[in-house]
Amino acid sequence: MGLSRADRARLPTATTGWATASRSLWRSRHAANDAIAFLERLAGEGDIVAFALGGHPAFLVNHPDYVEDVLVVNHSGYSKPPAVRRPRSLLGSGLLTAEGELHRERRHVAGGAFAPTRLQGYASIVIGAADRLESRWHDGEVVDIAAEMRRLTLDVIGSILFDIDLAPQAAATGRALETVAASIDPLFSLVAPVRRVEPAAACLRGLVDRLIDQRVAAGEGGDDMVSVLRRAEGSTGRPVSGQLRDDVFTLFVAGHDTIANALVWTWHLLHQHPDAAARLRGELEDRLGGRAPAWHDVAALPYTGWVLAEALRLYPPAWVLTRRALVDHDLGDVTVPSGAIVVMSQYLLHRDARFYSDPLTFTPERWDVSAPGTRPRLAYFPFGAGPRACIGQGLALLEGVLTVAAIAGRWRCQVLAPVVGDARATLRPRGPVPARLSRLDGARRTD
Repeated sequence: MGLSRADRARLPTATTGWATASRSLWRSRHAANDAIAFLERLAGEGDIVAFALGGHPAFLVNHPDYVEDVLVVNHSGYSKPPAVRRPRSLLGSGLLTAEGELHRERRHVAGGAFAPTRLQGYASIVIGAADRLESRWHDGEVVDIAAEMRRLTLDVIGSILFDIDLAPQAAATGRALETVAASIDPLFSLVAPVRRVEPAAACLRGLVDRLIDQRVAAGEGGDDMVSVLRRAEGSTGRPVSGQLRDDVFTLFVAGHDTIANALVWTWHLLHQHPDAAARLRGELEDRLGGRAPAWHDVAALPYTGWVLAEALRLYPPAWVLTRRALVDHDLGDVTVPSGAIVVMSQYLLHRDARFYSDPLTFTPERWDVSAPGTRPRLAYFPFGAGPRACIGQGLALLEGVLTVAAIAGRWRCQVLAPVVGDARATLRPRGPVPARLSRLDGARRTD
């Protein structure tokens, strides 16, 4: 159980006391999936549990009401934790790492680029990327579906941000993106060795700077996100600010990784649950009749949306959030002292039997809004919550639904090997995910 206010007086005053405690996440950091297993063990002790994180006092917060208190109600009493210093050296002061007034300002500047009116234009980009991906596929071939989804999302983010085709640079860019994204870890800030991360970050920085400059030189009246951000910032006609470069670099890294992993987990789950896959194909055949989906189809594909939502529940790419207390905060019957790290795991709460029946079962129907039952609001928060919730949530969901609709309506994806999760910066499959592609009878050919 957690620490009461009376217990707080007996806390070790030196961080070394926490570092040598038996409940130290860093003791087992080299074991496969150790972080999730460690947090699962802690969760069995209560809703607020003290432990050590890199020599710092930390608390696992494992109830939706307390998560809401930290992320929403008392968000101003918390900041990103010290581990954010490593990502800041890579990402600069973009939305992921900015704090306080700077974060509010940059979120306001970026907000227009993610407005609902913009999503309709992004829909056609997603559908075009899915078409280009499928045009390279052949009936019966085996592909690494994880690499294919990364290729697709790289295509999408290149078009949305810069109005450019990144296909000629996809291999090198994809490798560098993976290395950098893997280092932005909310628990382990040193996941990838510096000697690997810094060259990859420099490579990506150079690429993004060239793409920004190329886009600006071509004229700033377009609908690509760089042009939209320039207009919102009021910097049209002036040199591109370092802050805008940081923002775009952050969007480039984050916008590629999360939804790619969500899509791989979706194919994995559909392969494991043929009844759900059959119902999905039935909805797509009924609503689309073999044609490609479009923006206006999204609202007419509820089951497709439920499939994605359930994949995000069981395998949330953003599987853990951390915050640092700026002041003492009474959370339930525990006082979180100033400077302590608070850890909140979507993975744990999304699989909690207190809030979900048969929590480990893939059940898309649980997201039917007409179904009875309620749960706390933050029993499900795959994109975070509060002022720092993911600004790209709407785009990610749109991209996910349209990609699933485009591919599952034409192809069956048979995953050929067990898929093991790797809980680093995001919850991603470890290694390649071989899958055999089978074109569905009557599906429109794209090759």
